[in-house]
Amino acid sequence: MFLRGAALFGLLSLAHPFPAQTLLDGSAQPCADVKETTSGVPGVHVYAFNARKIPAIRRSLFVLDSLDWESGDPDAIRAASREYDRLLSLVRNARTLGYATSNGNGDFEITVTQTDSVLVFGEAKWPGEPFYYSSKVVGATGQEEVRVVLLMCSQQLL
Repeated sequence: MFLRGAALFGLLSLAHPFPAQTLLDGSAQPCADVKETTSGVPGVHVYAFNARKIPAIRRSLFVLDSLDWESGDPDAIRAASREYDRLLSLVRNARTLGYATSNGNGDFEITVTQTDSVLVFGEAKWPGEPFYYSSKVVGATGQEEVRVVLLMCSQQLL
């Protein structure tokens, strides 16, 4: 009886193999023009999403990218701040493929189920400092490891 059960389980596992995994090997880095050290940015909260299943997050990122708040226009800065708060709410309520926090060197690793498009989103906020975000879409199909560099710059708000 036990042998038949084990044989059946073995056949089922061949017919339905476990999904392959991909390691997102990443680093949160400051921009080259503001780099004061050679290390990365520690304490960045990094989320991985199936890009096709989070249209609201992608839309919010597009809105933030289209606002001209860098010119110092107070209305644009307020709109960007509101949209960033909305984005963080969407991110925290969405189903992730994985999550990590960058270490003291800015490095992070997230293992995800292989997916055509993975949106990697990183955000950080330091007391008394501007907050930062960065995102990148990467393919995670047919590869054991994908390198991701999140540039934590040019999205400084406040």
